[in-house]
Amino acid sequence: MKQNKTLLLISYDFPPSTGGIARLCHEIVTHISPYYKHIRVLTVKKEGFAIPYQDMQEVTMHFLPEQRGKAEIKALQMLKKWPDKKNTDVLCGLWHPDAALAVLAGMKNVFVLAHGAELLTGESKFRKYLWNPLYAKWMLGKANKIIANSHFTENLVKKINPAATTVALPLGVNPDFFKPLPISRKDDKFKICTLSRVLQFKGHDFILKSLESLPQTYKEKIEWHIAGTGPYLEPLKRLAAKTSLAKQIYFHGFVSDTALPQFYNQHDLFILATRQETKSTQVEGFGLVFLEAQACGIPVIGTKTGGIADAIEEGKGGWLIKQDNQQELKELLQKLIDAPDLVRAAGSKARKRVEEKASWGKYVENLYAEMCS
Repeated sequence: MKQNKTLLLISYDFPPSTGGIARLCHEIVTHISPYYKHIRVLTVKKEGFAIPYQDMQEVTMHFLPEQRGKAEIKALQMLKKWPDKKNTDVLCGLWHPDAALAVLAGMKNVFVLAHGAELLTGESKFRKYLWNPLYAKWMLGKANKIIANSHFTENLVKKINPAATTVALPLGVNPDFFKPLPISRKDDKFKICTLSRVLQFKGHDFILKSLESLPQTYKEKIEWHIAGTGPYLEPLKRLAAKTSLAKQIYFHGFVSDTALPQFYNQHDLFILATRQETKSTQVEGFGLVFLEAQACGIPVIGTKTGGIADAIEEGKGGWLIKQDNQQELKELLQKLIDAPDLVRAAGSKARKRVEEKASWGKYVENLYAEMCS
């Protein structure tokens, strides 16, 4: 199965960074070793960096300076001198600057990961009239293939360059790490959780209003646990303090990666109600947290926005609702609170779906097939 080829991953976002792109690139490198003789990573050196692959001799790290300009000059110099461009597959974390540097350096087999937000213009006239229609269109057309994290993101690529070669490849999760755990429950509360960066477009305020609108008999049965940090955290706390649910809402702050399975498993239901707005560059290109919760056997509710429909399969461990539809979420919550057996069955379906369709191993297998086709 392993070819006499090299995989070069170029990504400025890489551990110890903890964002979605860094995690995706980490998982790709972790799982792709059966397919390549050599694996190399070109990334920006960060203070306190530790190589997370000490048991993988195939991975070689190449570091760039922290300053962007210096990093790009060094990357271009290194790539121009690359010894065997023909037998190197280059996988880029972003189309800019990662893939642009690879193309300018003359690399032959360039593949690009697409995530969503980086393809939007928002209200920027520069991005709308120059960056996307000229630079992004050129770059996306130069790549051998654009690997989009959802059908939504693939459509964004096609809007910029209809001729670009694309594929929608929904992300995966590690089902050996994110898994059901035995949790001792001290009460019979219906525990709801939300985990994400606390930004207004993530819809925390909408969830709060929906919970507040529940009949009193339902409100008495619930708790809402919120994990994450961000600029909307303090405004959200002030909103929560004014509601009748103030004593039933818990803020957990930052939850480390190692503590995530425990956090998900302590709850009955995961909700994230992300918004999508035409003039904004903020969008949920996929929604990895939905897969993490499902892998732990926790059913999920998400909105029909961005790429969330690729992270949640209706009727198989999750439900999709319309953006900001308070009545729809209220009725669904009442139904689930009344039917704990339905919630548990949905959690089992969610776990099964992840095992069958959404592991990182399956994702990388499909990724490699797309890079070879």
